[in-house]
Amino acid sequence: MAEEPTPEALRATLDRLTPILGRWRGQGEGSYPTIDSFEYNEELHFELHDEYPMLFYEQKTRLTNGEASHWETGFVRPVDAGIVELSNSQDSGRVEVLRGEIPERSNPLVFRLRSVHHGHDPRMVETEREFRVDADRLEYEVRMATHTTPAPVMTVHLRSRLTRA
Repeated sequence: MAEEPTPEALRATLDRLTPILGRWRGQGEGSYPTIDSFEYNEELHFELHDEYPMLFYEQKTRLTNGEASHWETGFVRPVDAGIVELSNSQDSGRVEVLRGEIPERSNPLVFRLRSVHHGHDPRMVETEREFRVDADRLEYEVRMATHTTPAPVMTVHLRSRLTRA
């Protein structure tokens, strides 16, 4: 049986995410084989509350014509030394849980989270999010595989570039 991580190890993992804290704004583009390409404006917010050993986050996007496009909110919590889990709920009803390793302090901070669970969206096979934080710039990419294509293959769905607000 594996040992439970200590609170200190979990906090040290969370501390590795310090560069992503704050409010970010920017633009992105989306595409997928089954939809028309689109561009969007985005606001992303990561917040740490000391009484809870996790980050809260919220993401809102609007198409460039101003139409509301996507809203999700969730938590990033350490689950083991160096490992975090992102759980979210999306305005479409989909819920996701993704997991990945957070590297020791590095500049830029780059990490990838891969899905371990999807709920309330039978189209989803797998998702992956990759983040890159370099000072006041945040870039991320979302890849996914769905049952809506002839063969579910991980394909880039979203790319976004944001700056610290």
